[in-house]
Amino acid sequence: MDGYVYVEVDDKLRKLLDTIFTDEFMQTHTNFDNFEGFQYSSAVITNWKSDHMVYAQLLMDNFVKESTCFSGWEEMVKCAADERFGKSA
Repeated sequence: MDGYVYVEVDDKLRKLLDTIFTDEFMQTHTNFDNFEGFQYSSAVITNWKSDHMVYAQLLMDNFVKESTCFSGWEEMVKCAADERFGKSA
């Protein structure tokens, strides 16, 4: 499936996403007050509650471009992790 991303989601990944996407991060860098709002608005792209997320990379990146200051999902995740845990040297 070219252009699609498949991610196995477990409680550990869900907790990590909730940890890095703080309300402060979301309010500073996105059009959302919290990560829950981001997930709700992007629910047409992927099922965030599923054990197996499948989404079109282009659709997710376009959603991120339109609703955040990032050029895509990977950049958003990296920035959130860097802000939360500090950049590695």
